Amino acid sequence: MLQAIRSKAGSFVVKGLFVLLILTFGIWGIGDIFRNRPNDTVIAKVGDQSIRAEDLQAAMRRELERLSARFGAAIDIQQAKKLGIIDNVLDELIDRLLLEQEAARLRLEVSDDVIRNATTDNPNFRTPDGHFDRALFDATLAQNHLTEDQFVTLMRRDIPRDDLLQAVTLGAAAPQSMADLLLRYRNEKRIADIVALPVADADAGQPHQDLFRAPEYRGFTLASLSPADIAQGIEIPEAKLKAEFDERQDDFQLPEQREVQQILAPSEDKVKEAEAALAAGKDWNEVAIQIAGQNPETIELGLMKREELPQVLSDIAFELPLNKPSEPVKTPLGWHILRVVKIEPAVTQTFEQAKPKLEAQLTHDEAVDRIYKVANRVDDALAGGTTIEDAAAKFELKKTEIAAADVGGHDAEGKPVALPIPAGEVLKLVFATDEGQTSRVTESPEGAIFMVRVSKVTPPTIKPLAEVKEQAVAAWQAEKRRETVAKTAEELAAAVKPDTRLAAVAAEKGLKVRTSSPLSRQPGRDDATSPALAAKLFAAKPGEVVTAGDAAGSYVAQLDEVQPPETPSQNATAEASRNLNQGMRTDLSVEFTQALRARFPVEIRREAVDRLF
Repeated sequence: MLQAIRSKAGSFVVKGLFVLLILTFGIWGIGDIFRNRPNDTVIAKVGDQSIRAEDLQAAMRRELERLSARFGAAIDIQQAKKLGIIDNVLDELIDRLLLEQEAARLRLEVSDDVIRNATTDNPNFRTPDGHFDRALFDATLAQNHLTEDQFVTLMRRDIPRDDLLQAVTLGAAAPQSMADLLLRYRNEKRIADIVALPVADADAGQPHQDLFRAPEYRGFTLASLSPADIAQGIEIPEAKLKAEFDERQDDFQLPEQREVQQILAPSEDKVKEAEAALAAGKDWNEVAIQIAGQNPETIELGLMKREELPQVLSDIAFELPLNKPSEPVKTPLGWHILRVVKIEPAVTQTFEQAKPKLEAQLTHDEAVDRIYKVANRVDDALAGGTTIEDAAAKFELKKTEIAAADVGGHDAEGKPVALPIPAGEVLKLVFATDEGQTSRVTESPEGAIFMVRVSKVTPPTIKPLAEVKEQAVAAWQAEKRRETVAKTAEELAAAVKPDTRLAAVAAEKGLKVRTSSPLSRQPGRDDATSPALAAKLFAAKPGEVVTAGDAAGSYVAQLDEVQPPETPSQNATAEASRNLNQGMRTDLSVEFTQALRARFPVEIRREAVDRLF
């Protein structure tokens, strides 16, 4: 073949063929490469500079190696995403470019001598006796995937940037009086007389006539085919089940798993503020977002095994009781508060124990494959004008008629409608389809296929209380009890006068008073005092009466005594000063880089980041 081509290479026909091939490759091959490469790799723009995918990947690789060494266990990309590491690393890259462009604008430069001295003076490159070690320098660069030229280039950028940031933040220092006030604030204790008014003890009475709104209802025809509909005709051989079990041994030796949430704060002050807000009864997500400034996507860590969390966090999460926030803990990522919302115990299964589940899984997979082939044929039939009834009959789909259902899947009497597949996806499609129209074939997450025709739409209406009397009475009474105990608490507080204490007023009304033990600003798990009440007591003056409420009821308390803390040690005072100074410098740094965004606009291509990880 090659010899034949060589022998004919001089002919006009072959030359013309080569020209055609070269032009085609140039148009469809190289052209695409050069047209697509810049747009596909840029994930952020900072001023007139770009952050590319490879920049973020390299930075993430270095950060994960650093954190894995600090935690003593590997951290993968999914863990990094859940813990917010990807966003943190991207923010750092953006801040660096902002500072570098500002340093360039100010014409801050660095000489070779400065770079040389900074390198030889770096303690990471020195032996224990203080001498620069070339071998140690080379090993450190190799560990960080850097050549010497790359290191010098980084230093030429980093030193002016660091000098600029140091010039902005170096003078920030908190006065000693601020550290003293902070320690006094944190460590003082308070004693109060408390009256509890439980909701359960309140009399609610009966409601008056009221009206409730009925939601929109839709009548529809559903045609569906689920794996369960055809699974009975599928048999999985015993040998295949055994082979699958042997191949998936790890799947049947499951350790304990816990569903974990976190609040991740950038500083100790922020995490203590978040801890106090949780103690006062505020919502977990609200505290994480509004106080800790956390990305909402990093709150839910999900259902995790012990080894899927860094050890310092797993040791806490796997000792926590359900729905109890942990004490703040510091890691290289910041300050964490953890909460466990679900616990799945460890499970180890034999083949006989695992067999039903394996058989169900393999049967389901086979059924999904068969349904997929049916789906294409049904979709083509509907597109050709076949009615939903005819399609159901021809392809042996299950047909279901629903006279009326609301978006939550309940009929006009409030009962759940019976559907052959999970209602959520079906009703989403029903309420997205116009009256008289038939939808396209849709797949459910479980592998079923279905389509709907909406026959009737009934707009929302007002209906009388008689139709929902029991639910209305229960809801009204619950609200009335809360109002009753809250009103009683306010009246009790108002009855306390300068010459009459809460204990005397409560005794007259036959109410029990307890004197609290010394309360801390950050209540412990075993503290019986309502966190919401404790938070108000720490904002009150001696003798002042406060009220608070939570799900259990309402409370009235009179602050009896403020106990000042003992004189802090020199170490505690020095640590508080260091933390305040560092906090002020961090705040200045953040404010400075935020201000630079007005000069060098930042654009993050979130879709590109999500595709990358």
